[in-house]
Amino acid sequence: MDIDKEVFTAMLREYPQHVDSVYLPEMYNTIAKEYGGDYKVYVDSLYARSEITSPRGLQRFFERDTTYNLMDDPAISLGIDLIVKYFEMNQSINEASQNIEKGERLYNAAIRRMYADRNFYPDANSTMRLSFGTVKGYSPMDGVDYSYYTTAKGILEKARTHHPDPDFALGANLISLLKEQNYGKYADEKGEMKVCFISDNDITGGSSGSAMFNAKGELLGLAFDGNWEAMSGDILFEPKLQRCVGVDIRYILFVIDKYANASNLIQELQPSLK
Repeated sequence: MDIDKEVFTAMLREYPQHVDSVYLPEMYNTIAKEYGGDYKVYVDSLYARSEITSPRGLQRFFERDTTYNLMDDPAISLGIDLIVKYFEMNQSINEASQNIEKGERLYNAAIRRMYADRNFYPDANSTMRLSFGTVKGYSPMDGVDYSYYTTAKGILEKARTHHPDPDFALGANLISLLKEQNYGKYADEKGEMKVCFISDNDITGGSSGSAMFNAKGELLGLAFDGNWEAMSGDILFEPKLQRCVGVDIRYILFVIDKYANASNLIQELQPSLK
């Protein structure tokens, strides 16, 4: 609670230093008039008088205690004050955005007329986009070849090699599962557990979690990263070096089923594994 109050006080003190007075909520007038501009005194008073800053008060709120008048609570009043100011600010932003959008439409129409012989690509933002590629390994330098997939064995190797780095630490339960190698229906035809695979798809920030399908529309996995050589991909794409990294759907299902013990999700998904 003390840390929360200190942070709140610091934020109240800092905000007016960076915005015009027109953007200050009404509470700043209250602080100036009733608390002599002392933010700490205001915060202490608010926390002392508000019901929702205590477990008992929250319980009354959640139980819909009729003796508790929500609108009289100073913290709730503060929240409403902030919401009102937010919508006032948002209204002015919306008006400006609409003017910009109208200007962009007129500008683009003029450009298309000026360069009528050129092709213009549509704005694909907020639309579903598809791309295609091939699952394949790569050779970043002479004498070095990377396969197109990794296995569960590599997870244990990395944890051991990078110990005690917390980024590679594994829970005891997962270590046990991987060492037992009891992958069941999630293993491939050789009994291995495929974990990740790479393809020559182009990936950029914000693509993590994108579904990766094969030519038959079957889910192979989820894209989540690029290799080191792909870091320059936003500037120039190098098909021979840059790879999109995806996690194999079989490993995802294995973790859900065996590690998280969420068999109910597996039953709901009803995956068809081949």
